[in-house]
Amino acid sequence: MSELLKEVVVEPGRLQSPSSILMYKQCPRKYYYRYIARLPVSRSIHLVRGSIAHKVLEDVYDLDMSNIPEAGFLFTLRVILQEMFRKEWEKSKDDLAELGLSSSELAKYYDETRVMINNFFHYTVDRIQQQQIEGAVSVKDAFMRIKPQREVELHSPSHNVRGYADAIQREQDKIIIIDYKTSKKCEITDEYRLQLGIYSMIYEEIERVPDEVGVFFLKHGQELRIPVTREMVEAARFECNAIHLNTRTKDIKDYPKKVTPLCKWSTGQCEFYDTCFNKTIQEFDTESKPNTFVRIGRKG
Repeated sequence: MSELLKEVVVEPGRLQSPSSILMYKQCPRKYYYRYIARLPVSRSIHLVRGSIAHKVLEDVYDLDMSNIPEAGFLFTLRVILQEMFRKEWEKSKDDLAELGLSSSELAKYYDETRVMINNFFHYTVDRIQQQQIEGAVSVKDAFMRIKPQREVELHSPSHNVRGYADAIQREQDKIIIIDYKTSKKCEITDEYRLQLGIYSMIYEEIERVPDEVGVFFLKHGQELRIPVTREMVEAARFECNAIHLNTRTKDIKDYPKKVTPLCKWSTGQCEFYDTCFNKTIQEFDTESKPNTFVRIGRKG
């Protein structure tokens, strides 16, 4: 086992996040390596390109649009989004180079992400047009009306949990929390539901329970929403309490492995797979049957 695992100091009730809670539920041992032992984690193309896409979607609303003609606003917005994406990709070239991917693989991910940005443009156009249907406003005014709060820090001191919502939208008297995902599946999974439930729980402490939460799936160009229920909020509260109860110890034995197809699959493996499945002498001694002896060296 890594030398990095020899000395681990755990603070009771450490700050948690939706990501850390979901990781513990997926595999307690993975949580231990990531958040307690703090083993180094290699970046993946999905993480790098996700950061690039999120940066573009966050920053586009901060641009000065006052000099853009009304007639060509949507065309110009589309060009701006693609140019922002190109620049962010270029800024990340060192991170991308470290991934060890071939030029053709990087080109494929570049094109995929470019399509995602274009899907966001069409999503924005739909929201602008909805504003125009509801009231006689210009395209530029409608764009400003749909401007959400972005990358909003949501912190619950009482639960010692913090997360960041990609977008908080206000539609008339409704509050909607939206998360952007680059995942292949276009469905609100139990994991997404819990993440959005945690956001809702925290937002209730700040203001009130949001009316709806949802996910915009960049790969599919589709937004899915669900209403926020009391059951959803309380389920999130339960998980926030449970994570603190379950992670107060520094003993690796209290963080069992959960062996699932997520450990290793046809095209990859968990970032801690090698650490997790390479036994140390201490682990062998613990797991060996009584009176089992191992001979080292040749017979005399």
